[in-house]
Amino acid sequence: MKGKIAVVMTALVLSAGCATTGEKVQEGTVAPAESVHQQEVKSSKEMVQSFVGAHENANQQTLAELGEIKKAARDIQGQLGEVKETTRQTQSDVAEVKATERQLLETAQRTLQAIEETSKRQGTGEITVFYPMGSATLVPNSLEFQRLVQYVDYLSREAKGRKVIFLSIGSASSLGNKKKNLSLAKKRSEAPLEVIDKYLVNVPHEFHKVYGTGDLYSPKGITWKEHQRYQNTRIIALFDTAQAPAVNQEAK
Repeated sequence: MKGKIAVVMTALVLSAGCATTGEKVQEGTVAPAESVHQQEVKSSKEMVQSFVGAHENANQQTLAELGEIKKAARDIQGQLGEVKETTRQTQSDVAEVKATERQLLETAQRTLQAIEETSKRQGTGEITVFYPMGSATLVPNSLEFQRLVQYVDYLSREAKGRKVIFLSIGSASSLGNKKKNLSLAKKRSEAPLEVIDKYLVNVPHEFHKVYGTGDLYSPKGITWKEHQRYQNTRIIALFDTAQAPAVNQEAK
């Protein structure tokens, strides 16, 4: 900046000098140094004009770039606004899904409670068979296998021609690989059906299977030993009320 000011000052001084020389020329002969001063003035003027032009161009360029930056900032703000709106909508959708899930779970729990109460009134009861960790097999003649056979024999005697409806709930650990545990729970919901089909002869029956892991069927925050208790299939039996006589009455 100091350099630019010095140039301007030089231009002013040179201009003053040229004016003085011009006055002398009118009175006498032309001084030989006049053209040199004029060239210096012209050179200084051009430098000043060049500076002013460059300065104005720089300002215009800066303003243009600032305008583009502001426009880009507005675009980004608009995009951020859209992102925020999308995020809010996503959060709202997630909250709605969770609320729906809670309602479905509450409905399922109330329905399961009604099934349990009906089973008690009808005297059909239920049984839970257990598996070793990672297994979904009821080994023939094992304790769990024999328990299930005895339960099926009981239902065979009590059915008296009525259709038996089975609810088989397969459960697996909430610890470990979720996909593997879910597959294991599914297999456990199916494991007792072959035994039931084999020993519940001449009695009409049908199966309904559900399965799951984690909070729904296997609690968290317990010891590993306690956790083993949830490697099971819970089987609840009901007589078909569409064809069943009144509870504790003989079938006709």
